[in-house]
Amino acid sequence: MFRSVQPFKIGIILALIVVAALLLVAQPDSRPDLREIAPPRVVVAAVDSRDLQPVESMAGRLRPARKAALSFEVAGQVNERQVEPGQKVAEGDTLLALEPGDYADILTDAEAQLFLEQAGIERDKQLLELAIRSRKLQEQEVKRLKDLGKKSLASASRLDEAGRQLAQLESDEARLQFSVETADARLRKQTAALERARRDLERTRLHAPFPGTVNSIAVDVGDYVSPNRSVMEIVDTRELDFYAELRGAAARGLSLGQKVPVTVDGLELTGEIIALQADPDPQTFTHAVRIRLPGDSVRSGDLARTVLPLPVLRNAITAPVTAILHEDGQSFIYRVNNGILNRSPVQTGERVDDWIVVREGLGQGETIVIRDVAALSDGQSVTPVED
Repeated sequence: MFRSVQPFKIGIILALIVVAALLLVAQPDSRPDLREIAPPRVVVAAVDSRDLQPVESMAGRLRPARKAALSFEVAGQVNERQVEPGQKVAEGDTLLALEPGDYADILTDAEAQLFLEQAGIERDKQLLELAIRSRKLQEQEVKRLKDLGKKSLASASRLDEAGRQLAQLESDEARLQFSVETADARLRKQTAALERARRDLERTRLHAPFPGTVNSIAVDVGDYVSPNRSVMEIVDTRELDFYAELRGAAARGLSLGQKVPVTVDGLELTGEIIALQADPDPQTFTHAVRIRLPGDSVRSGDLARTVLPLPVLRNAITAPVTAILHEDGQSFIYRVNNGILNRSPVQTGERVDDWIVVREGLGQGETIVIRDVAALSDGQSVTPVED
């Protein structure tokens, strides 16, 4: 039994020796094979100048070209309501009316006062003529008594009485003279009162200031209204206005009467600039613009959009938007010099489509990286590839 085990052990030992020898032969070289990493490829292009046509896109709601909040100029109780919201009216149509009784009485009183004033003036003119004649006669009487007084003591008392009568006549004449001289002023005053009463009576009826549509009514028959309280609104939708706020650069490229394209719910229309604010709003520094459109195919409240052309930028140094790296509120580009990146700050301006104007920090003909700049670093080796 012992003899049969020994050859088995010897075979195992020999097998282990063979395996160890094979492992030594197949052992890899312990020295690492160092390979140099190839520089990343970056897409580059030469900086060029070009003419750009910037535009300003805006959106807003359409409003009626004319809209008026109407109110009575006098106080009173509403006794007529002749229209309802949505009803079309012509210019001058009566919309609401107040009880006119008190104002009709005031008009009647003003007419009577003017008549009395006119009659009084005619009377004073006639009395003035009589006063003048009486005064002249009394002057002659006083003169006669003065002449007699030199010869008779009895005429002294008569002279005093005649003098008092002359003074009274002169006073009456002066009063009548003043009345006649101020007659025109009093007539104008009474006439003004009459016209004011006539206008106040007319103001008890509220009329449409222009052709349009009644938009809302805030009072009903029986309500008491005070002056200048808004009681109804009327709109004119035959033309609609598109209001927008523009930056200074956009406003400088526009002018009154200019035709501009406007899109409303996919419908292409041509509008006209009818108002353009010259001095910007002190809060927003924007210029208000109003564009007028025909109202036959669109409605008030519709969303409108327009693209307004700005002044053309001539020979502007530009770079693709994807070439600009923004960090900490600053803008940078990557120049490529002999395969090495150089990150440089730039001052950017307007963006037009896929281009951005570079105002400072970049010159024509320089080679820059035009995309995927966020993963790059200053001083990095790269392999430039033309776009």
